Amino acid sequence: MTAKAWSIIDQIAQDKLQEARERVSQANQALQKVTAQKLQLLEMLNDYQSRLNKSQELKHSIDEHVSFRHFIKQVQDLIAVIEDQERQAEHLLQSQEDNLIDALKEKKKTEFLIERDNSMTAKREQVTEQKGFDEIGIARFNHQ
Repeated sequence: MTAKAWSIIDQIAQDKLQEARERVSQANQALQKVTAQKLQLLEMLNDYQSRLNKSQELKHSIDEHVSFRHFIKQVQDLIAVIEDQERQAEHLLQSQEDNLIDALKEKKKTEFLIERDNSMTAKREQVTEQKGFDEIGIARFNHQ
């Protein structure tokens, strides 16, 4: 192949690699965001559970206890939703990391093929040059 064709192929591989890196970064950020939300909800759950326990030690109305329990149940439901989102984000991150690995392999393969082509081109040029020298040597020998 020509040098221009190889440079185009190399640029395509480089672009795909960069795109894969950006997708991994975005997936990682999404996972971090979901994990942070989960931690906030877990802290909130612990806080309200301790408040419920304290309120049970004191005399409060049944409505207050029911309200605490209802709120805790809602937070637990939210945690379940967030955990599902976290699993999805982890799966997406793993998928994007696999794509990044594939892009890295393609880039390395392209680099290897370019290097091999350059080596073969240099070898062909060397053989052609040597043939030229041999022909000149034979021609000089024949003219003597």
